[in-house]
Amino acid sequence: MFATTILACDMGGYPLAMELASDPSIGNFAGLILGTMMGPTIVFTIPVALGIIKKEDRPYLGAGVLAGMITIPIGCIVGGLVMNMTPYKMDIGRILINLVPVIVIAALIVIGLWFAPGPMINGFNKFGTGVTVVITVLTAIAVFQQITGIMFPVFDVMSTVDPDLGMTPLNNGLLVCGQIGIVLIGAFPMVEWITRTFGGALSKLGGALGMNDKGSAGLVATLANNIAMFNIMGEMNPKGKILNVAFAVSAAFVFGDHLGFAAGNDAQMIFPMIAGKLVAGVTALIVANLLAPKLLSKIQTISK
Repeated sequence: MFATTILACDMGGYPLAMELASDPSIGNFAGLILGTMMGPTIVFTIPVALGIIKKEDRPYLGAGVLAGMITIPIGCIVGGLVMNMTPYKMDIGRILINLVPVIVIAALIVIGLWFAPGPMINGFNKFGTGVTVVITVLTAIAVFQQITGIMFPVFDVMSTVDPDLGMTPLNNGLLVCGQIGIVLIGAFPMVEWITRTFGGALSKLGGALGMNDKGSAGLVATLANNIAMFNIMGEMNPKGKILNVAFAVSAAFVFGDHLGFAAGNDAQMIFPMIAGKLVAGVTALIVANLLAPKLLSKIQTISK
């Protein structure tokens, strides 16, 4: 479980979780349920958002992550229970036991973001940059080995044919990337269809939650990829910023990258992944809506 607490499923978390797990059920639970919520937030969402949003919007990012983290265990419980519809069975006892370290780490992050938002966000940024550098260097080594045939100790496993896969881990990774691309071909048009078909209803929902039109659009964009949402975050009203970030913590990529990754690795985990992420995202909206007055007040105090 620890692997995907800090790593996204598609940034090394899933294979590491499967390798460390005692059985495939735990591995898939950690890799494709937890690994599509907490890991991506720490290693991708926060660092990427910091490079896109305006400096004055950073407190809203921290507040949104704080609210979103609270509901990750709820999404994991739902996703784990839905896994019982697949060959990977998870009873509530196993789910709760495996979530203990997740709840502890989430609680520490929430406490840190509440009492020391600046250092916490700075730490997330450095950690995310570090992981990106490591992934880039290892990929370069794997490509060099596969093209030249020159192998390095320890690293040669990346370019050696795996008997179980029938190909090298590098080729398998490229295959998964291609499968993600295939799913995304339909995912983005689907989000566009949702926007056009249910645009009026979404605007009403956004209005009921105290968001402007850009806030409502951000929720839909997040379903495919949260980068699009962060690009329009500056045009949202304050409450809309917090709600969008909270929703993105778990719901981001549910019909985009993570759908493609699940389809490419284990299609039976698609529905549990979607159910867990959407439940966590919707409950995060509710929590953020309830906490918004206090969070906005704290942000105003920090900004002065």
